[in-house]
This record gives sequence, C-alpha cells and structure tokens, in this order.
Amino acid sequence: MNINFEVLEQIPQIHQLLNQLNEKVENKVEKRWLSTLETSVYLGYSKDSIDSMVKKNEFIQGIHYFQNHRKRMFDKHSLDKWVMGINQENPNEQQFINNTVEEIISSLAA
Repeated sequence: MNINFEVLEQIPQIHQLLNQLNEKVENKVEKRWLSTLETSVYLGYSKDSIDSMVKKNEFIQGIHYFQNHRKRMFDKHSLDKWVMGINQENPNEQQFINNTVEEIISSLAA
C-alpha cells in the first residue's frame, strides 16, 4: 500500500474550508418570498401552471402572493398552507363581507 504523505499536508486547509462551509450553512437565511419561477420549482408545477392558477384565483392576491407592477412575489408560508389544504380565508369573515355587500346593493337598489 502506497501512502501519499503530500496529501496529509492539505489536512489543515481542508479543515479550514469545512469550517467556512459550516459557517455559511449556519448563517443561511431561508427565503420567504419567491418569484414565479422559484414558486414553480418549489411546488413542482410549471411556470405556466402557476400563472394559470393566479388567473383562476387559486392563488389569492394579498394572501398567496403580492404584485407590484410586473413583479409577483409568492409568500412561501402561505404556499405551504395551500399545499397542506389549510383554508386561509376565515369563512365567517367572508360571510360577513358577502352580507355587507348585499346590504349595500339592496340599499342602493331601493
């Protein structure tokens, strides 16, 4: 068996690189806001499917994503809830809104 002792001299350098890598991993900040492309990768859908879901209101602006002019950013936390099937809209609140709108329309029609 041949032992290459020159490699042993690289151990301190390898140790230093491993420490640097460990620091980067520990200091990594997880992104909360994802672009449409990042969302498609994160959810496993195509970019076109994500755009279609937005148009069909499967993703709700102000809950699942926010859009400022052309840039649309998705909230990763809301996407996780969407995947798990957690209803993010309060049904009682939605009913209250519907009743209020009906009352306004009724008062305007009278």
